[in-house]
Amino acid sequence: MATKPTAKPREGSVKKPAVAKRAYLSKDLRRQTLLEVAAQIVESDGWAGLNMSALAERGGTSRQLIYQHFPSMEKLLADTAWHIFMEVAKGTTDSVEANAGNLTEAIKAAEAFSLDLPPGRGDALWQLIAGTAGSTPELEEIRQGIRKLISGIWTPVVRKALDMNEADARAYAWMSILAFWGMRQLVRDGELSRTRGVKLFNGFMERVVKS
Repeated sequence: MATKPTAKPREGSVKKPAVAKRAYLSKDLRRQTLLEVAAQIVESDGWAGLNMSALAERGGTSRQLIYQHFPSMEKLLADTAWHIFMEVAKGTTDSVEANAGNLTEAIKAAEAFSLDLPPGRGDALWQLIAGTAGSTPELEEIRQGIRKLISGIWTPVVRKALDMNEADARAYAWMSILAFWGMRQLVRDGELSRTRGVKLFNGFMERVVKS
């Protein structure tokens, strides 16, 4: 049985490979995806490594699309900062709510969550808390917002455990938070093992609660 000869492509013509279409994402989902990519950039390269071009390249999209979601560099920094912080805020809230009647156990649960963060993400969060992430008004506003929010999570349980007025309990809560992150940095820098750091910090907090 005779077969038809295969048609040869015309000289000079090249068959182009099919281009895969980019998966459609809703506006909100696309924005959340970009924020997570931005957080990963900060985690690996620090806050100085985050810019529109880096996000477009790492996110596999165009600068034009980036600007649709983040019209300025200040907006990108601010939204990324809150994206990183809210993950920790949720873990802290869950820890406190699960141990609302026991400050010591609430602290232990929250510290385990924070110490398990990827090192780069923990560094980025510490820089936000300490005010060393940058000197823009937006980041300063975020730093104060973080302090207000996370202190607010701890204030009721501190107030109940230490029988303090709200203002003093809020101050104690924030000072304790800074003490925890100081311990975390000692562990991060290799000056303490995680086990030793946790033991010392928990002992410190137990003395505060019992005093």
